[in-house]
Amino acid sequence: MAQRAPAAEALTPTGKGTDVTPGADVLDWSEVERRFSRDGWRWLATVRPDGAPHVMPVFGVWSESVLFITSKATARKSRNLDADGRCVLSTDVEGAHLIVEGEASQVLDQETLTRASGAFERVYGWPTTIAGAELDADYGAPTSGGPPYRVYQIRPSKVFALPSAADFMPTRWRFT
Repeated sequence: MAQRAPAAEALTPTGKGTDVTPGADVLDWSEVERRFSRDGWRWLATVRPDGAPHVMPVFGVWSESVLFITSKATARKSRNLDADGRCVLSTDVEGAHLIVEGEASQVLDQETLTRASGAFERVYGWPTTIAGAELDADYGAPTSGGPPYRVYQIRPSKVFALPSAADFMPTRWRFT
């Protein structure tokens, strides 16, 4: 399913020591999607019931305008997302800090679970199978509590790309 790319907006840095490389332009949306197709840890921030933030590492993959993450049903991050789907996911890939603000919901339909399973295998080499409304696997991260895992999809409201070592303008995309 082809998705329309969101419009890029340059975030012009101001202030002492915030010069950008001359000629730098906004990062193309396809570069954000490509970077999310690389393996690596993502950091997921959720909201606890008392309003305090909670941050944990997760696997995260981009597929057709949504980010998929996995989490054990009993994990604090799952309980947080079930109560309040607002979240932020961040990573640093190829000289770009990527930040996704959005709303997460649990994936329950088989078609989307199949798409998520394939995306995790492509990006992380992590083979999973669908077991009911979760993904099962022969292994998981040592701190994950072990399979099976729920799959959540994060529908972005905003995405930011900030240069950490690459030459591009700080960029924001808004989703509607």
